[in-house]
Amino acid sequence: MAASQYLHGVEVIEIASGDQAVSINKMAVANIVGTAPMADADAFPPNEPVLLSSSPQKAALLGATGTLAAAVRDFYAEGGGAAIVTRVVEGASAEATMTNIIGSLAAKTGVYAALGARSHLGVQPRTIIAPGYTSARPSSASNPVVAAMIAVAARLRGRVYASTPSTSVADAIQWREDWSSARLTPIYPNILGWDPASSSYVTRPADAAFAGLTARVHRDNGFWFSPSNFALQSIGGVSTPVDWASGDPDCEANILNEHRIATIVNMGAASGGQYGGWRRWGNRTTADDANWVFEVVRTIEDAVYEALDEATLWAVDKPASMQLMLDMTERANAFFRFGKSEGFLLGGRCWLDPEDNSPAQMRNGVFVWRIDPEAPAPMEHIIYKAQRNADYYDDLTSSLSSMISQTA
Repeated sequence: MAASQYLHGVEVIEIASGDQAVSINKMAVANIVGTAPMADADAFPPNEPVLLSSSPQKAALLGATGTLAAAVRDFYAEGGGAAIVTRVVEGASAEATMTNIIGSLAAKTGVYAALGARSHLGVQPRTIIAPGYTSARPSSASNPVVAAMIAVAARLRGRVYASTPSTSVADAIQWREDWSSARLTPIYPNILGWDPASSSYVTRPADAAFAGLTARVHRDNGFWFSPSNFALQSIGGVSTPVDWASGDPDCEANILNEHRIATIVNMGAASGGQYGGWRRWGNRTTADDANWVFEVVRTIEDAVYEALDEATLWAVDKPASMQLMLDMTERANAFFRFGKSEGFLLGGRCWLDPEDNSPAQMRNGVFVWRIDPEAPAPMEHIIYKAQRNADYYDDLTSSLSSMISQTA
């Protein structure tokens, strides 16, 4: 009942609270695009995104052929959670199949089907992969599947994992030079994954295993943890060994990372609490902008921006008032304080700058806030500065003299 309406008595009006918490969506749901010629067409209609939960029994209906079944297996073997699968029809040639993988933006097919996943399934995909279709450079040009996935990832605030050619480090670096995107993480080399049909290890692209690892790290540690230096638990090895030694700038792993290519290194058998096993090694995207070279920083900022977007929807179209704008500002600042206490932000503020909000602009319904959330970068390069110190010999001789005097 409006206050302007006559009432002789007492009235209670329930209002929406302006201090509701800001929540963060899942940032590692995979979107897997590929082929499955033997799939159940009712369970996996062509070009229609299908949601698989953390217990993906439905994946058995993909059949044994094509790329999807193995990719889904690799994703869940690494601890992946929710995944969205889009099946495309194999073409008459490899090039025709690639065209089907790319699909159409207008029709929302192929990789572009991910754009409609949230409206259809209520889940937003974040990690966009198309295992087996990213390493080629048709006519020595950039891969068109990767280009389409980057465009999709930008709209979804997501990331693209794409395998480079697994033939050599030089070929991988040449592939990487085609790209400059904060949403692309190239991967070298391929992995050895278990094939239940042949009961043996076979060579497969690493995209799905990387996607599963990222989902596991986000779930177990937090979306603000880089998946680099976490173990890949399900692989039998790699197709092409990559030499690595801590502190060696000339090892292959460091050269790949310097060129913004993530790789897989074998740290040996774990013992005595030490690290071991096959581990993802590499933090960087192909971005030229130094602000966005770290994959995890891009992820954190995406999560923060989206959380603020969705937490502010309640205020859209409300009449402007001082109290409403104060509530919105305080909600954002409370979220930034929470981010700092949790560890996914170093800090952040939200404020209104009068220069951004002219009367003419506000009369047109446009109101501007400024924010400056800062995500923590991963400690990629740790330095110990070492020097000799002969004074410790004095400690040695003093201790020795004391022991001798005690036994004399």
